[in-house]
Amino acid sequence: MKNNRVFYTPHQVASFYSIKKDTLLYYDRIGLFSPAVRKENGYRYYSADQLDELDTILSLRDLGFSIPAIKSSIENLGPASFISLLEAEEDSIRKKIASYRSLLNVVSTIKASVNEAKKAEKGKLYTADFSAQHVIRIPIEDEGCFHTSDGAWEEAYRRLLSQADGKALINIGSIVRLDEAKAWLGEVCREVYATYGKPSGATIPAGKYAYMFFSGPLSHLKSFYTRFLDALKDAALTPVSDIYEELVISATVTRNEEEYVTKLSVRIH
Repeated sequence: MKNNRVFYTPHQVASFYSIKKDTLLYYDRIGLFSPAVRKENGYRYYSADQLDELDTILSLRDLGFSIPAIKSSIENLGPASFISLLEAEEDSIRKKIASYRSLLNVVSTIKASVNEAKKAEKGKLYTADFSAQHVIRIPIEDEGCFHTSDGAWEEAYRRLLSQADGKALINIGSIVRLDEAKAWLGEVCREVYATYGKPSGATIPAGKYAYMFFSGPLSHLKSFYTRFLDALKDAALTPVSDIYEELVISATVTRNEEEYVTKLSVRIH
């Protein structure tokens, strides 16, 4: 049983709980936990019965409660208010867990995408059934008929970033109309898109896709399109959608442009 006639200095109390004396001074300053006695010489003392309150404060802090929540709990201490506080914290923790799970999924997807691009045989035509992917699509506003300017692409990219949750972005790319891909070999694109780790209003539809990976800088893009379209023709595969052009390994991954990897994909019959 505590002797309420016993008083402790801030240094003693701090040593009891292995906290800094500055923590006690901060709690006093914000009105969360103040000493029972203040001497004229400025010395402060905490009574023994105050240690129970400090136990509660530190326990709630260790559970992750915010200072305002702890202060409210202390001011309205009781079983009902304490349960209410715990329920609110449970809800907050569940939301954090869901957020981290979503972020983990995005990171894992990006990792798998980079690994695939790194290991895949370049210039080889692959086919696979793809499930639908959530995307964000932003039109490119460009008056040029035969070439999409870098400035127009960058402006569309900035608008995409302003509308998206950066933590949910997976891969960024360009959408090229099939007829324009055949005519201009990737020099004209109409949209910037990003595969997205959250539900969105648009998707790359599920279906059978043909795709190829190419190494090298984007200055070689015309040759990538030529080889991709020729490979589709040689394999007697009929493309039925826009072409998705994705720079999977870019300046985010490497400073060497020769190590860049571009993926071209298109839905086929």
